[in-house]
Amino acid sequence: MWMNVIILFLSALVPGLMVLRHARVHERNLRFLLVFAGAYLFSMTVIHLIPDLFLSKIDAFDLGLYILLGFFLQKVLEYFTKGVEHGHVHTHLRGTSVIYLLAALVIHSFLEGSVMTGSLHSHHTAAPAHGPGGGSEILVGVVLHRIPVAFALMTLLIIQLKQRQKAFILLLIFALSAPLGLLTFEYLVHSGSLSEDYLIPFFAVVTGGFLQISTTIFTESDPQHRLDWPKLSCSILGALAAVIAQLAFHARA
Repeated sequence: MWMNVIILFLSALVPGLMVLRHARVHERNLRFLLVFAGAYLFSMTVIHLIPDLFLSKIDAFDLGLYILLGFFLQKVLEYFTKGVEHGHVHTHLRGTSVIYLLAALVIHSFLEGSVMTGSLHSHHTAAPAHGPGGGSEILVGVVLHRIPVAFALMTLLIIQLKQRQKAFILLLIFALSAPLGLLTFEYLVHSGSLSEDYLIPFFAVVTGGFLQISTTIFTESDPQHRLDWPKLSCSILGALAAVIAQLAFHARA
């Protein structure tokens, strides 16, 4: 678990520090990473998270409602983040908006970290060994998603705040939010404070958020709806990577 905590923390901190130190990242390469991450996250949600959720004892219709709730909850958060979680940078935001943007991103990141809870399988015996979350294959998707988000967030913070020290402090808060989500839910599960009746619906909400994020990345990667072969190829590679990771997970189980 602690290795996952460190990886989640560094996946946001290191890209942010690169921006802080004026490291140049080609925008096209970052866009391809975002598309790959979106495809990976979408595929892992479809082939791993959703099937595992429906193996629980919770009513399938209720689970579907929770997934829908998560989808639209993430849509509400997107209003405040202005698309930063999709790798976008909007330089026209007012300074006061940074507070709401960071708060929404922290909530989003906290929920991302929570789905990494490895001990979830102790409450979800019908699912594969790691339950709806906790596997290294999920960690890869979350990390790939956090890297372009950290680039976009730090770029925006530097532009808006004009103070690198303050920008770094806010980046640190964002970097800590996902590990905090993981640690919080590990504690709740281990202590027995959160039963399956509440845990599985919560993860269904998080899964709905993953669906919203990943599908939006697909849509925004080509707003003109033209067939962009490089981006399509990148999406297919991301999906294949998720399938291979899941097959490897089943082989180990």
